[in-house]
Parts: sequence; C-alpha cells; structure tokens
Amino acid sequence: MSEIVRVLKDIASKWRRVWEEKRVYEADADPLKPKFFITAAFMYPNSPAHMGHGRTYIIADILARFKRMQGYNVLFPMGFHYTGTPIIAMAERIAAKDPRTLKVFREKYDVPEEVLEKMSDPLYLARYFHEVSKEVYKNYGLSIDWRREFATIDPEFRSFIHWQFHRLAEKGFVEQGTHPVGWCPRHQMPVGMHDTEGDVEPEIGEFVAIMFKDVESEVFLPTATLRPETVLGVTNVWINPSARYVKIKLDDGTLWIVGKEASERLLHQMKFEVVEEIDGKDLVGKIVENPITGERVVVLPAPFVDPSFATGVVMSVPAHAPYDAAALEDIKREMRLADSKLREIVKELTPRQIIRVPGIEGMPAYVALERYGVKSQLDRDKLEEATKWVYSTELGRGYMVEDIHSKVPAIDEETRNFIEKNVSGKSVSEAREAIREFLLKKGRARIVYELINKP
Repeated sequence: MSEIVRVLKDIASKWRRVWEEKRVYEADADPLKPKFFITAAFMYPNSPAHMGHGRTYIIADILARFKRMQGYNVLFPMGFHYTGTPIIAMAERIAAKDPRTLKVFREKYDVPEEVLEKMSDPLYLARYFHEVSKEVYKNYGLSIDWRREFATIDPEFRSFIHWQFHRLAEKGFVEQGTHPVGWCPRHQMPVGMHDTEGDVEPEIGEFVAIMFKDVESEVFLPTATLRPETVLGVTNVWINPSARYVKIKLDDGTLWIVGKEASERLLHQMKFEVVEEIDGKDLVGKIVENPITGERVVVLPAPFVDPSFATGVVMSVPAHAPYDAAALEDIKREMRLADSKLREIVKELTPRQIIRVPGIEGMPAYVALERYGVKSQLDRDKLEEATKWVYSTELGRGYMVEDIHSKVPAIDEETRNFIEKNVSGKSVSEAREAIREFLLKKGRARIVYELINKP
C-alpha cells in the first residue's frame, strides 16, 4: 500500500468514527423539517458486496446528502434481500461441493474454511455476507441510518409487504390473474434473472399449438409454432423417431400426442392425464388434417425435432423454414423409409410458397440454405443463422401472396372467406396475428409457453 493511500484510508477511518459517534445520519421524527425518504434495491447477500452495489448505493447516497443540504429530514435505511432462490441456490451448490463455487469462495471471497463448512445453511450464508457487506457500506461512507437496518425475512417487513399489497388492491392498482413465468420445478417457485446462475433472464416464448387431427381417430398432434401464418404452407408434420411420445387426455377430454419430455413441462401449464406411451417411430406414416386448409398431410421422421421443446411436434413449411427445407431434402435424398407407399408420398411433397419478399427470388428457406452453405438438417449452427435470416427478413419485409386464398384449399367456406379478407396480400405480421386469433377462436389451436433459453 502506498503512503498516500494509507494516509487517505486513515483519514476516512477517522471521520467514519466521528460520524458514528455524533450519530449524524440518524433520522428521528422532527415536525419542523420536511421529510424525505430514500432507498435503493436491496442486495442478495449470497456473496460480498461488489462495485455494482457500490454504484447503486452511492447514487442514492448522493441524493440523500443533497436533500439534507436542502434542509430535509432524510431517512436512508438499508435492507437485505434474504428471500428468493439466489441464496438457496448458492447454499445448495456449497452443500453439493461444487468445485467452481468453492474455489471462488476460498480464493476470491477469502471465506475461512470453518465458515465455508457452515454455508450449506442458507440462513447462515445470508447472515455472514450481510455482515461483510454492511462493513463494506460503512467503509464507503454511506450516510445510512443503521438503526433502520432490516432483512426481508423480518416479521415487520413481511407484515409491511402484506399491508402494501392489500392497500394497492383496495385502490385498484393490483389485479390478480395468470401470467407465464420462469418456473423452478425443484423449489416450486417463479424465477427471474437474479434467481439463475449467471444472472440469465428467463426468455419465455409464446407458441401457438396448432391441432392437426389424426384422420383415423380423435387424437390431435399439436404442432407448436411461433409462426402460425405459415400453416397455409404445411407439407407434412415432423416428429423425432428416436424419442418417446405420450398420449395425454386434457381436462376437456381432448386427446393429444406430445413428446414425453415436453409433457413434463406442459403439466405446469394445463391439466391432463397420461393415457399411454408411444415410440416416436410408430407415429411415422400417420395422416393428419390441416385445421385451416383441410389438407391431409403425412407424419415423417426428423432427428432435428427436440422432443422436450414446446410439444415435441413440428409442422413442416419447407418454403419458409430452413430446418424443414433441409429435413425434407434429407429424407428425399436418403429414402430410408421402409414403407414403399410412404416413399411415394415423400417423392410427391412439394414446398408451397405463401410469402414473398421484395428482392428475393425463389423460396426464402431454400435461398437461405444456399446462402449459409447448409448441407443437411444436422448443420445446426448454420441452420440457426439461416433461420434467423429468413424469419427476420420475412417479418420485416414479407407479405402474403396476393391471391393465396385461390391457391390453397380451405377446410370450409368460412375459413376461405377469412383467408381472402384477412390474409391475402397482408404483411406477415398482420397475417400472423389474424391467423393466430382465428385458430384460437375456433378452438383449432391453443397457446403453450416454452423457455427459449432453457439450460
């Protein structure tokens, strides 16, 4: 430590002691002064305070000091956020002896070994870093009234939160309802950015599960998509032949077939019972009906389908989805289908262009395959880039084919009139919303949610 740094630290320590002795930051009721209350986001004491916390609280401290100079009686308390999963998750990693976590605590946080051994207890861990961080804030010189210190598990604070929500509800500022959230099945609670390792914000995607009905039964294959407008260009349905699927009975009696792993997440979104388990390969060759066009399309195998994602069933629109285009070309080229009749069906599958983009000649998905050098559905990195390009290009500049209503069939006259009025010639975004609402209103689709950035 240089001499100048040592001198400055000594000066800071001296005046910190003086301020504490004089109780200059303690705010008592004073009817002669105007009141000013300030606080900042409470830290999670699952590790020591860092520079980010310093920035947060120093900004608040500057304002507190400024208001004191203006003659206000300033109350600046400090809270510590004990509730939520960040502390529990950290304690569990220590209990599991996670090497990376233990290394950080020993080498970066200088936690003594005898203390580290006790940190599998979340409350002990929180209280330890609470005290460590409190000392850091004092060294910052923050003008906090430490008599007002609290944690979110304190009975007084919990009562305040209850009171606050009741008051907000009474005034009509709180509305109770349902909303998709990231969910931790282990702890049975919602999670946000601060609850995840690496502070990753759960990204929730809303999928439209379009129900393709098995023509030989009352069972539906719900194909989950972010692009319901492309249902007009479906050539077939994809499943993963190596995966396990389940037939489920929803609480309204409807029967679905979905990926077994997907069903475990869907159970958090809807009520159903599992009727039977099915091998993916046994679904290959089934014929299902498109709920918009009324066309009968075949179920085909595709290794790229993730049976744990959304419903584990995908509708194939090769003209506008690079994954579908690559998989269709793969299956046509390899022709490993045992059923000769199925091979003939595959030979006849032809992509249908339903969206045009000014400046792009041909079907956008096939243009993308060439542009990004995609050779098969296993070129995942290239396909991801190709998919982003197609989706953003079509959404930004694309429009539905002008006379699409006369080029594709419709399941009934009402649907045909709907397509002519609300889809033909419309922008992709307009058509997407229109078809989404139409399918949901007619009971031909249902909304399902999925974590786009799941671990």
